[in-house]
Amino acid sequence: MNQILIIDASDSDRRLMSGLLTRAGYEPIVVDSIEAAKEKVVKLPPGAVIVSALSFRDGTAKELINWLNGN
Repeated sequence: MNQILIIDASDSDRRLMSGLLTRAGYEPIVVDSIEAAKEKVVKLPPGAVIVSALSFRDGTAKELINWLNGN
């Protein structure tokens, strides 16, 4: 249970968070859009963590939360 999904539109923020988490022993999964996040979320194990920006190029974190609650 050391997978963390990082969703952020900023390439530099994704790289920074990924590097920090990798050094701490986690397995970051990095995406830049809601659609990519949806593909990854369904494959995450129970208890996995999602770190998200508030908005992306194709939507918002609220939209993703609503989608997650519907599945």
